Amino acid sequence: MKYALPAVLLVILVVIGTLGAMPASAQSSSGQLNPQTQFPVNTKLQITSVYGLETTPLFAGSNFGNRNNGQNGNHNQSPRYANQQWNLTYLRNIPTANSSITIDAQVTNDTLDGGVLWTVQGGSIAYNGTTLTVSNGKGGIGKLDRILMIGNATDSNGNTLRWTLEGLATLYGGSVIVSLTGTVAQINQNTTSATPTQPNQDLAFSRGVSLTYIATISSS
Repeated sequence: MKYALPAVLLVILVVIGTLGAMPASAQSSSGQLNPQTQFPVNTKLQITSVYGLETTPLFAGSNFGNRNNGQNGNHNQSPRYANQQWNLTYLRNIPTANSSITIDAQVTNDTLDGGVLWTVQGGSIAYNGTTLTVSNGKGGIGKLDRILMIGNATDSNGNTLRWTLEGLATLYGGSVIVSLTGTVAQINQNTTSATPTQPNQDLAFSRGVSLTYIATISSS
């Protein structure tokens, strides 16, 4: 099992430390970015994860810290005890695996709030031995450098999945760094597909898998 929060924080420190070692001249532009200056219309973008995790949420009726599941016979626990159980049990036992993402896009328009819009042209999402091919989508950076993206992807069995991501971007040392969270979930089922090869793969898709990334945005 992995501990998602400490791992993500460690990666953030590593990324900042690496960028901090760059020459001072390369750090002349940091903080809130100007998307329309950074990414003019028709610019091709690649969003690439530096580190990522996927988590499969547990059912509300599962062994949620041994609460309200009939195993301990105590259904009247105090909020304080419930919080302790959530922190100590749920976060430690939630199914977690490594994940990575690459999104290829092209800027199509500017927005009135100083942001930009783009269309997703391809890419991939990989987690826990599963690789999805990103087929299409759209997204952009808006006010206060908030990122929103949504699109479709397909798996090796021909199933179509919907993915969504949102987060914040910042400019540091000339590099655009973003934090992204979202989900990927199956939106239809290919009835002729083979039995899933990954444990709980069909279950995870139907419930949705949570995604968390630290990524960079580069242009060409």
